[in-house]
Amino acid sequence: MTIEESVELLMSNLRKNGVLSGGPTNPMGLPMPSGYDGYFLEDELMIPPSKRSAKLLEAETLPKARLNDIDVNWLQVIGEGWASPLRGFMREGPLLQALHFNSLLIDTWDNNDASELNEKQTNWNDYTTRARERVSLSIPIVLPITGYTKQNIEESGKSSVTLMDKDGRVLALLHNPEIYENRKEEIVTRCFGAIDMGHPYIKHIYSGGDWLLGGEIELLQRITYNDGLDQYRLTPKEMYSEFEAKKADVVFAFQTRNPTHAGHAYLMKTGLDRLKEDKGYKKPVLWLSPL
Repeated sequence: MTIEESVELLMSNLRKNGVLSGGPTNPMGLPMPSGYDGYFLEDELMIPPSKRSAKLLEAETLPKARLNDIDVNWLQVIGEGWASPLRGFMREGPLLQALHFNSLLIDTWDNNDASELNEKQTNWNDYTTRARERVSLSIPIVLPITGYTKQNIEESGKSSVTLMDKDGRVLALLHNPEIYENRKEEIVTRCFGAIDMGHPYIKHIYSGGDWLLGGEIELLQRITYNDGLDQYRLTPKEMYSEFEAKKADVVFAFQTRNPTHAGHAYLMKTGLDRLKEDKGYKKPVLWLSPL
């Protein structure tokens, strides 16, 4: 190998590991999800169709936790990899990191023997396990349960829990469950800065069970809503495929909760022009993401 080839190999690996760019990138230079190790998280968390029948049979033998509509939304976020590097509903340790540091410690390449730090039972007496980097994560992604569900899980002697929607449809398995107190007041005050029952999500938090269920998930099927819009709900892997197909050298995003109007169009057009004229990008692609 020549010196030039050695340098190129070194630089390529430094770019891949985010040393030069602040985060991992794909060959086109686009940033990849936090904790990306060469594979999209959805490929690991979604069960392949060939294993689904066996997993459904296993689900019948496990204690059950019923999810409301918002819980199902969060399950989709986790299972498709949108909350990377989270692999399940937060355990107590990751929850407190998110609440008080707006971030999560990770060790993607296991440099400190801490690659599974956030998948272990929370141990407040562990003062030695350390991760090497933090990624932004300021939103608590948790699963509230009632005392009745808590008792069923604890008395079952099982190491997994079946997650079902409100109609009894089996959606996922949650492994190595960790049950801890639902810190409702702490979650609300850290996230919103006030307790106002007139706020719909604050009301939702306080209406949840007194316990939280943490653990890593296996999604048994892609979550759909049968509302005519499922075809537009792409996963991160599908999004990157679209970016690559369009040969994007940069992606700029715009999120709106209401129909696009002239003001929105102006911002998007201005963003496109500045990326081309001021930054020198050749193929900017707009990611328009409605809530």
